[in-house]
Amino acid sequence: MKLGLTSRILLGTAGSVVLALALALGIASRAVKQNATRDVDRSLEETAARVQDALDSRQQVMLKGARSWAEVANGVRSSTLASVDSLEAGNGYDQAVGAAQAIGADWAQVVNAAGVRQGKSDEPTALRDSLGSSALVGAALEGKTSTGFGVAHDTLLFQAIAAPIFGASASGSSQGRIIGAVMAVRFLSDTLAAEIGRGTKSQVVFFALDQNDKPHLTGATFADRGSLEDFVGSRMMVKDTTRGEMKGEVVQAGVAQGMMRDETTVNGTHYIGYGRKLMSARGNAVGGFVGFRSRDEAEMGLDATRNAIFLAAVGGLLLAFVTSGLVARQVVRPVQALASAARRASEGDYAAEIPDTGSDEIGTLASAFRSLLADLRDKQALVDFLGASASGGQRTYPIASGSAPTLQLVTGEDDSLRPGQTFAGRYEVKNVLGVGGMGVVYKAVDRELNETVAIKTLKPEMLQQDPTALERFKSEIRLARRISHRNVVRTHDLGEVSGRYYITMEYVEGKSLKELIQARGRLPLAVVLPIAKQLCRALEVAHEEGVIHRDIKPQNMVVEGDGVLKVMDFGIARLATRAAGQGHTQQGMIIGTPEYMAPEQLMGEEIDVRADLYAVGIVLYECLTGKMPFEADNVFTLITRVMEDVPVAPAQLAPMPQALSDLVMRTMAKDRKDRPASARELHDLLDQLSSALAAVA
Repeated sequence: MKLGLTSRILLGTAGSVVLALALALGIASRAVKQNATRDVDRSLEETAARVQDALDSRQQVMLKGARSWAEVANGVRSSTLASVDSLEAGNGYDQAVGAAQAIGADWAQVVNAAGVRQGKSDEPTALRDSLGSSALVGAALEGKTSTGFGVAHDTLLFQAIAAPIFGASASGSSQGRIIGAVMAVRFLSDTLAAEIGRGTKSQVVFFALDQNDKPHLTGATFADRGSLEDFVGSRMMVKDTTRGEMKGEVVQAGVAQGMMRDETTVNGTHYIGYGRKLMSARGNAVGGFVGFRSRDEAEMGLDATRNAIFLAAVGGLLLAFVTSGLVARQVVRPVQALASAARRASEGDYAAEIPDTGSDEIGTLASAFRSLLADLRDKQALVDFLGASASGGQRTYPIASGSAPTLQLVTGEDDSLRPGQTFAGRYEVKNVLGVGGMGVVYKAVDRELNETVAIKTLKPEMLQQDPTALERFKSEIRLARRISHRNVVRTHDLGEVSGRYYITMEYVEGKSLKELIQARGRLPLAVVLPIAKQLCRALEVAHEEGVIHRDIKPQNMVVEGDGVLKVMDFGIARLATRAAGQGHTQQGMIIGTPEYMAPEQLMGEEIDVRADLYAVGIVLYECLTGKMPFEADNVFTLITRVMEDVPVAPAQLAPMPQALSDLVMRTMAKDRKDRPASARELHDLLDQLSSALAAVA
């Protein structure tokens, strides 16, 4: 018979406690029967394991830091190191210092793809030696992270890691060719020995072997160390300690698994020592560690420990039966409700009610599922609307009307873009998608990646009017490329052919929001809210990356057939601003689309994210009413009305909740201080309205 979740929780909890009880009693009984030496053996085995765990933990922390440093998002550091062959020593030293700080290492060094050292953090004048033959560096240059132990200056035992540095690939990811490696080191010192000693109640010693196999203590908890060096060298270490080529950079092939055991006396106290060797990458011992315990101390408290374990385990078993029943009830009920809602959702019914289960993990899951159902309801409403509105096919990248059968790339030459032509050596042009004030948009196939893209060519005057415009525009594109979200048309790259600059973007098929408004007039509330929330999500991620769109309008939004909204031209609106103003935004200069521009933007003042939110308010007004809040026969009259007039509230033009009308008016406030402070805040306010409407429905 298959047991339910409640029964399994009860039995699992009880079984675990019973198993723990049996194990604890067995260990306690054996501890009482065994003599002090066996107890010390077990304690020292635990000490050895704790030492190895500590070394493994340090290793993982260093590896994580090395990967984070070596594989920075968007290849920022990788692109700097790509030309590491030509770096001056000072630059290589700065890279090494930065790596050491990021990894938390005592020192670090950076090598290029040929294995030549470019800089060492603790030696500003370190020679550019070739380290390619080192097992540590060699493994990293083959694309593998590597770890190990080594000896510096014949007396210092250290733990080392190495990680490859990847250059940017053709696709823009950070996993391209290997352009170098970073190596980092932490010493095994008194501090680490003391930390492990406190946790295990043992004495701990780390030692290194010099070129003559003589031991040197590098870290210990003993105050008197004089007799320990000979002990660990002559009695704790086996004699097969032939060393390979070191150069101060030996990596770990592994901690030797064989345990070394011996006894000694320190300051009149009899100690039993357990140790392990630390091996180089070539399988040679470079040092080791030893844990010591006193037999007399180990004998104390064994009987008391056994009795305490027994009583605690029995009490734990009784408590487990009570608490597991309560836990099972709290877990099973909401899980059953979520399972029922999931079944209904799989059948296309998104109206299930998810109970509020609090703020624990189950409550978090319920809240996430509740949001998911709300998004599915919104998306389904939008898909249904698009299906009912489908007519006249689809348009892509709906910019200004017109066509551009060809584009002259070089003045006076017939070098135009035609269907079937290969552009920039990799893009096969399919057709013209549209023509705008900034250039022409083409549909093309990237033959290197075998995917469809959109190419927007830029008019030369957009960049030629200001000598510094190109560099600033490149900076804007770099910011835009960092925006990765399903509601944003992804900007891929900026290129140049024969003096003509172009931008490659994600290719999206769908109808522009402007087309939907023109075809239907005002849009249903069930359509406007999903569109508005997706628009806010797009702006939220863009604003977090420091990108202000500056030209939010329905023409720059495409609604795909599956109900996903895509916002275009992030990072491009600033170019139009600077081209028009010859590199600087001038007081009173009209930039962008005046109907959707905030008052401060129309006045040429410095703007922030709230200028985009004002435009969202205009878009919402247009969607809800089918009309613009401000209309005029010319730009100057329009600006006057934007600056002085208060538009008619949308609730007076079309049926809608008063709260939504008020929110739209607040978003269009002339004073930016009166608008929502961020896209996230506006999204949350819209989401609350959406939830309230769903509850009423």
